[in-house]
Amino acid sequence: MIQSYFHAAALAGGAPDLVLEWVASPLSTAEPEEILRQHPGAAPFWHGLLTGPLRGDDRTAGNTITTVQQAMSLFFQTEIRRRCVPSVGSPATDIRQLLAHRGTVYMLGREDPYASASPLMTAAAEHVLDTALGLAHESPWGRLCPPMLSVLDELPSTAPLPTLRTRMANERALGLSFIYAAQTWRQLAAIFGEQEARALFGLTNVLVLFGGSKDVAFNKEVSDLAGLKRIARTTYQQGKHHSRSVSGEDVPVIRPAEVRELRERHALVIAENAKPILAKLDRCIDGRAGKRLLADQQRIRAQVRQAGTAGL
Repeated sequence: MIQSYFHAAALAGGAPDLVLEWVASPLSTAEPEEILRQHPGAAPFWHGLLTGPLRGDDRTAGNTITTVQQAMSLFFQTEIRRRCVPSVGSPATDIRQLLAHRGTVYMLGREDPYASASPLMTAAAEHVLDTALGLAHESPWGRLCPPMLSVLDELPSTAPLPTLRTRMANERALGLSFIYAAQTWRQLAAIFGEQEARALFGLTNVLVLFGGSKDVAFNKEVSDLAGLKRIARTTYQQGKHHSRSVSGEDVPVIRPAEVRELRERHALVIAENAKPILAKLDRCIDGRAGKRLLADQQRIRAQVRQAGTAGL
């Protein structure tokens, strides 16, 4: 529906405000449908894609309109809309050129129940990944070289990519690798669904788990995933005839309670078919390099504050 609106607005030569006008009251205007039906440059059958969800069952139409309005609600704020529309002084970013020159794309945001940027961030992230996939197919090596790393921090709270499972299964062979982070397993299950989250979990090559999890069932699954180890048990019997017997017993490599009790700066690492390890970690602000990083952070913050004060 949103694609149809933008297509009709482009054919009519209208500004982005025209799309917002249609989104605000989809049932009170037939202009986009007429444009897609009569304009010689309109894509075939697109008017039907727009008419179907709007003129069908009232309940379906109501749900569709509400979903579209929520997805576009962010752009009803003038200042945000102005930042998202290219102009002479602020041209659009050429993602293809940026990736070809090994640039980095930063996307920052969070979920908001009233003016969420998640639909915009999801669309932008999917566009970046699709562009990288196209570059991989065009590469003389048949893959991106060097590979492209997508770091998805707080995945359930920002831009939960609907195609992530498919991309992880197919595109890592093309040089597109992924690192994603979530605070709890239930966050992933709530956003993707239980089965989709488990499929995502199963496709992950390396699991890094930190302590503090209060999810008893998940801790039990991690303990089962780490497997068992056999230890020797020696039994002594005293009396008229002293005896000693040795037996073997299988115990968990790490118990569910120990998963929760993992100490700070330690993590349980389970990689492919390798044995699990407990890794000791260092923070990026430790040591000499960390001191330089903190000093640079303070310097940049001071520059930003100074620039803000000068602007006022």
